Amino acid sequence: MSHFKISVRAAANTKILFLSMIFHGLEIMYAIRLKKYQHHNQSFVAIVDENDCPYDPFVSAYLSTLVNQSFNTQLRKAIELMFVLQQFASYGIDLPGRMASGQLVNEKEYLLFYDASCVKKSAVENNVISFRRIGDKSLRNIISANHRRKMTVSSETVQGRIRRFREYSRWLFDHYHDLFGLDEVILNKFLRFESRIKIDEGSLGRNRSQKISDPLESVIPDDVFARLMEIILPSSSNNPFSSSKVRNYLIVSILCQTGIRRGALAKLKISDCYFSGTYDRIAIYRSGRDRTDQRLDKPNQKTKSHLVTVSPVLMRQIKIYIEQIRSRVPMRQAHDFIFVSEKNSRGTIGCPISLKSINAIFQKLSDVLQFSIHPHLLRHKWNEVFDKEGEAQGVDPKLLEDIRKYAMGWSELSIMNETYNDKRLALKAKEISLAHQKRMDGL
Repeated sequence: MSHFKISVRAAANTKILFLSMIFHGLEIMYAIRLKKYQHHNQSFVAIVDENDCPYDPFVSAYLSTLVNQSFNTQLRKAIELMFVLQQFASYGIDLPGRMASGQLVNEKEYLLFYDASCVKKSAVENNVISFRRIGDKSLRNIISANHRRKMTVSSETVQGRIRRFREYSRWLFDHYHDLFGLDEVILNKFLRFESRIKIDEGSLGRNRSQKISDPLESVIPDDVFARLMEIILPSSSNNPFSSSKVRNYLIVSILCQTGIRRGALAKLKISDCYFSGTYDRIAIYRSGRDRTDQRLDKPNQKTKSHLVTVSPVLMRQIKIYIEQIRSRVPMRQAHDFIFVSEKNSRGTIGCPISLKSINAIFQKLSDVLQFSIHPHLLRHKWNEVFDKEGEAQGVDPKLLEDIRKYAMGWSELSIMNETYNDKRLALKAKEISLAHQKRMDGL
């Protein structure tokens, strides 16, 4: 009986400890947040507590190692790190303490984190399903399975969260331990721990998508794309915008004709346009710290510098916009960026257009088209058109891929083109298979 009482007491204490860990984790989860700020016209991101103070000196020091990377990269990594901090806090694990002691994180704790990394953050915070009114077990199983499927995040998200945990752990370990005088047992333990995580990262990178796309299916169906080109015209009666029609038309048109990213478009300057000669080129390049750009989320070109080609007609339209519309917007003299805010709802009139404003343009277009469309989708559409034109002109496939890499700003060693090359290969495989089947049917 005494043994039974001890077991009950131990179980109760375990439950109290477990609940304490959950409540502590939830407290941390809601207490910390991201903060974006500027200093000397450079954008930074921090993780702060409810009092707007730095959450942890180790976290702040780690984030300071990322300042030479693009702001969007800093922001993404800070979001990933915040997820890591919240999860391990919910398990009652002090990562700096673990790395300092050499105890590290055991297999069970890591698997808990891995599982949490595979689902949406909202699901981690509130993973509760009510079956009170559902009596059939098979139906409950189906609903539960569907619920888990909807909670699942992409492989890239899982990979990012796991990589952030590994890199932050490595940074903490190096901070606490002198690798030249480190106990060999602790070092080997950490290296095994690190290798275990790298294996998971690598497997996620090799299996990014389980979805098999139909090679005949366009990312934007032709009828939807045609409607987009019609409603974005400033003269269209179906244009959904009450103002800034010319600016929005030019934004969509440039993305369609060049396939550049949203960030590259937002940082285009008047001086980047070649208003001479063939009258059809725009320079795309990475910028250093631009003191004329006061935006907190400063856009930039992600890949290497190159020239893109637009039609001379579009180039003349850009020039007309600059001379006749942009020139009338107050405060535009402070910078050389082409596209500016034309409203003063938040005191931003004349300021360079923000990335959020570009997203808002596409959200409105999506609502009208009843089809989700965004800037990067136009990049994929550009590649589809590029393939068709290249094949129509009889361009050698290898040369076509080299041209694609230049046009997209990818390096010669980049494998990004494989995404689009696979689609063309799938189409060719289909053609050859159909020809073979017809020959076999005729035997």
